[in-house]
Amino acid sequence: MKKIRAIFTLTLLILMVAAVSAAGVFAADGKLELLDSYPKDGSTGASIENLGVKLYFDGDMSEEKAGKANSDNVFQLYDSDGKAMPTIVLYNSSEQGVVLVLLDTNAEDTPTVASNSDYTLKISGELVDDNGNQLGQDQEITFKTLNQTTNTIISVVMMVGMFVIMMVATSKAAKKNAEEEKKKQDKVNPYKEAKKTGKSVEEIVEKDQKRKAKEAEKAARKAAEEDEDSENFRVKRRHSASEAGSRYVAERRAAAEEARAKAEALEAKRKAAARKKKKK
Repeated sequence: MKKIRAIFTLTLLILMVAAVSAAGVFAADGKLELLDSYPKDGSTGASIENLGVKLYFDGDMSEEKAGKANSDNVFQLYDSDGKAMPTIVLYNSSEQGVVLVLLDTNAEDTPTVASNSDYTLKISGELVDDNGNQLGQDQEITFKTLNQTTNTIISVVMMVGMFVIMMVATSKAAKKNAEEEKKKQDKVNPYKEAKKTGKSVEEIVEKDQKRKAKEAEKAARKAAEEDEDSENFRVKRRHSASEAGSRYVAERRAAAEEARAKAEALEAKRKAAARKKKKK
């Protein structure tokens, strides 16, 4: 009985070892597959700085196993002329199946990455993952770098557009502030100004009346000149705005004269009050 048990146990151990060995052989005979890449094959607009390709495989690709099992030539980067470029291969152990192939910018005679040019990454079919699964056949990924000239033109156009928008916004804001300031000047509160400046109410009113009179006179002269210029296109003899019977100019002149008369009356009143005070 004991002999039968020993034979049964030995047979079971042999079967288990055979199963493990078969599983190992099966894993070694598996095929590695490239799932994706960045940039993709046939894509455009790849970055000129830090030129490289990120590869995604369906098997584990760690530095400890796949990095040691693969030779340095399983990944090779070529420029548009077919010239091999120095590379650095990074196996990402923290992210499953990821390998990063970068241009080695620290190597001697590293060529300059050209704008709007084709580059090709060739992957050898001998590439294996951590479990020994092999890619099986050579693969290529070709991509084009960013067109730097076009990118620069777009950037300049955007900057000019932003500058124009800022100028327009600034101009509108300045115009609005000027209009608000003018409204404030047109509505002078003599009592508030007197309290603020220490001057008398009569002086402030007089100054405001003079300012309004000058502005009205200036506006009347400008309107007369504009009306006179327009008349030059229709008549041979040069006429003034008043001769043409401009109602607008007449009204503006009348307003200016009225403002001037008020200012003179206030000035006379102020002088009379000063003389009266002096006599006392």
